[in-house]
Amino acid sequence: MKKHPLEPLIQQYLAEKDITQGTYDLFKIILDQYVTYLREQNIDFPNTSDIIAFLEWKKSEGCSLRWTNHQIGILKNFYRYLTLNQERLGLTEAYAFDIMQPIKREILNHNEFKPTLSTEQAKQLLLFCKERRQTRSQYRDYAIVYLMLTTGVRSIEVRRAKRKDLKQVKQQLVLYIQGKGKTAADAYVKIPEGLEQAINDYLILRQDNNPFLFTGHSRNHPTPYLSRSFVIKMFKQLMKDAGLEETQVTAHGLRHTAATINLRRGGSLESTRQLLRHTHVSTTMIYAHHVTQMMDEPENEIECLILNDMTPKKEV
Repeated sequence: MKKHPLEPLIQQYLAEKDITQGTYDLFKIILDQYVTYLREQNIDFPNTSDIIAFLEWKKSEGCSLRWTNHQIGILKNFYRYLTLNQERLGLTEAYAFDIMQPIKREILNHNEFKPTLSTEQAKQLLLFCKERRQTRSQYRDYAIVYLMLTTGVRSIEVRRAKRKDLKQVKQQLVLYIQGKGKTAADAYVKIPEGLEQAINDYLILRQDNNPFLFTGHSRNHPTPYLSRSFVIKMFKQLMKDAGLEETQVTAHGLRHTAATINLRRGGSLESTRQLLRHTHVSTTMIYAHHVTQMMDEPENEIECLILNDMTPKKEV
């Protein structure tokens, strides 16, 4: 395969950056995806409109606004490096102008609540995944959906999970997880009996020494763990096949679903905070506000009062 002109520049850029291994991996993933896109589009020397097209394509693939901003930030950093080091690196004048300069990060609305599944829809998704199981991948998908719906773990925590992270604590099976921004699996979630069975059913079918709890099973799967894009596409297809595509719920939406279902069943704000492992209860408050708004029906109450007042009274 023909090497793209940006590939050696990316290698040098990353080699010169003083960053942690986790940050290095994130930068490499995004820059590799960008170069793959350029190669597939036969673009050797991209301009600003090409980058915009790349970002729009990633959105259409299911990338969140937060992840899009990560991509913008990393591409800005990379192209600033090329512009500042154009002469030192012996680059053409095409790199003298920073093509990322006109592109701005999008504003995140932290109070905007993303779509969630109702209890009935969550059951529909779980039963669909269970009943269709035939291949290892389908057993894996069922276990992943079950895990995310009942414990509220993030997709990145699912992807990082390893077999050794499943441990017995006082007769309770738990999964130690490496949370967002963490460098070690130092928190855990409890595994219900049904979920334990789903995970065991999947692991029995595994004939490999892969340390990760969940992995890809196609012959050409590039890594021993599941990539973010793989999980996005997998979940998008699951929702379509289960007849839930119109809900627009993403993989991360299962975490929101777990929180709202816990509150609807009467769980306290504190138990929901612990379920989601939020540091501050204020972060969890958005779920409480959402559930309260959904359960409170002032519009219907107002309608009933108006119509009742308009109902002719019987003569005594």
